[in-house]
Amino acid sequence: MALIDVFDSLPSTQTEALNRLRAADCGPRWVRAKWQTAGQGRMGRQWEGPSGNLMASWYGVLPVEMRRVTQLSFVAALAVTDAIRPLLRAPDPLKIKWPNDVLYEGRKLCGILAQSETLETGLGIVIGIGINVTEAPQGLSYGTAAVNDLTAQPQTVEGVLEALDAAMTRRLDDWLTHGFEVTAAQWWDQAYGRDRLCLIEQHPQARTGTILGLDEYGALRVRDPDGMIHVIASGSVSYPEA
Repeated sequence: MALIDVFDSLPSTQTEALNRLRAADCGPRWVRAKWQTAGQGRMGRQWEGPSGNLMASWYGVLPVEMRRVTQLSFVAALAVTDAIRPLLRAPDPLKIKWPNDVLYEGRKLCGILAQSETLETGLGIVIGIGINVTEAPQGLSYGTAAVNDLTAQPQTVEGVLEALDAAMTRRLDDWLTHGFEVTAAQWWDQAYGRDRLCLIEQHPQARTGTILGLDEYGALRVRDPDGMIHVIASGSVSYPEA
């Protein structure tokens, strides 16, 4: 089990973890904050986590190439579903949305952010994970869910993080040992939106299509209405109501 450092408040667990790597702390370790004042999300967005929810970052040094870092969002997402699925009264609606969200019935339950830092000792990795455990944030442009609204027994942040740590250790080991192909296939088994037309908002244009899976680095493969297959490395994916 990786050690866990808990803070009453931090601007960002992600920043704290990156600073530790730069100071030659190679982990593996978790940084958890009971409250974040400047949490980080994907594409520079701010991540706000109410007190009582899980806000934590795993960090360590891994023997991998920089181009594989994008795969870690999927490794982490599978670890999250491994930890949460056994707790749910009805686990089937738990799905993973490309590239880094875990949803329940289409509502966001968890967000993930993987970052890297080149160090003398190898590639420093930070994986930030925010899970709505006790409270689903309100007033956002998308629906949210909380673990304790979906379970028979209330869960604690400490218990969820303990299960997540064990799952993360297993998933990272599988990924390092067997490569990304197995991870990608297991992600596809839980992929959100497989049966729906999606909208990809990507500069310079948006496109619609059906998702087919991941390429070797985690980019999304999409077939458009004309049958052409596109590889989407970045962008926002949504599923408009029919």
